[in-house]
Amino acid sequence: MFILFLISCGGGGGSSSGENTAPSPPPPTTSGCSVTVQDGPFTEVWPGLSWETATPESQGMCPDEINEAIDYAFQEGNYTGAVVIIKNGLVVAERYADTRMASDLVTSWSVAKSFTSALVGVSLDEGLIDNLDQRVSDFISAWQGTEKEVITLRQLMTVKTALELLDGGDLYNSEDQLQLSIDRNLEGEPGEQLYTYSNADVMLAGEVVRSSTSMSPKTYLDQKIGSVIGFTGDWWQDTQGNILTYCCLDSTPREFGRFGLLFAREGDWDGQAVLSETWVTESTALAISGQYGFYWWPAPNSGFTALGIQGQIVAVYPENDLVIMRFSTYTRMGDGSVVRIGGNYHSTTEPLNFDNATFLNQVFSSIN
Repeated sequence: MFILFLISCGGGGGSSSGENTAPSPPPPTTSGCSVTVQDGPFTEVWPGLSWETATPESQGMCPDEINEAIDYAFQEGNYTGAVVIIKNGLVVAERYADTRMASDLVTSWSVAKSFTSALVGVSLDEGLIDNLDQRVSDFISAWQGTEKEVITLRQLMTVKTALELLDGGDLYNSEDQLQLSIDRNLEGEPGEQLYTYSNADVMLAGEVVRSSTSMSPKTYLDQKIGSVIGFTGDWWQDTQGNILTYCCLDSTPREFGRFGLLFAREGDWDGQAVLSETWVTESTALAISGQYGFYWWPAPNSGFTALGIQGQIVAVYPENDLVIMRFSTYTRMGDGSVVRIGGNYHSTTEPLNFDNATFLNQVFSSIN
């Protein structure tokens, strides 16, 4: 198993080849840890083309609990491909499966929903969407003049459309996933919460982004977020060219860390407002209060997290300047393209003994 876990017995540490070392740490403090853990305040670091690295203890975290959490994630049968932990903008721990390296792709599954949420936020910030109470039918003309025309963007992003709930497999295997999502019938009154989760609703949020910006969600992501924070990734599409905005964004774990850090720092990236603090606060408030909403989930210890099936995690703790990530071992099946058709699909495996909250609690308990 390939490990880059920056740990030492006396507070020192190294960095991976070609990377810069962290700023000088503040004076050490005593703790119940096996090594001396530094106390804050800490320097806020921004990644450039590559990430700087540091030992956990130099950033106020005990490596003992981190090591236990990573061992838990990598237990046999959990099919973990990568764990990366970022504190104060520095990679303080990471481990990869024996068959994987830091440069290998992982897949988001539904972690991508939180990216879609961010794109809606950018469009709102730019005034391309009026507000969350604007009707979705302003962007999906097929709904105009129908009983679905009153559905609002807020309802779309809080699972209150009352539209028919599609089976996830049926959607994923459809040749035109957007049209299938649009054509659903109402099964209640808009504003009612008939279920707690819907992939098809997020496909519609992606169409709101496309219609409001005149760009595909992938292009809008690249231009408005990726180009600033240094994120690159491959976003899958159906055979009609519709971006699968509810899932299926492939990148490296460290690249996903850039997105997490953006939210840990309230939409700011080294002095540039990529997202307004207002949107970051509004879109994560439900998650922080313990509810799913705006495509973010609650995380233990007052955080919020982007989650995907089978344990894909990008958990964010702004008060601690902390991002915790875990991804499955991933294989892109088929001809190598990102068009979801036939033999082109995502392959990950359900972990046998992995619980998201247990893992996150173990890592969080390392904070001095």
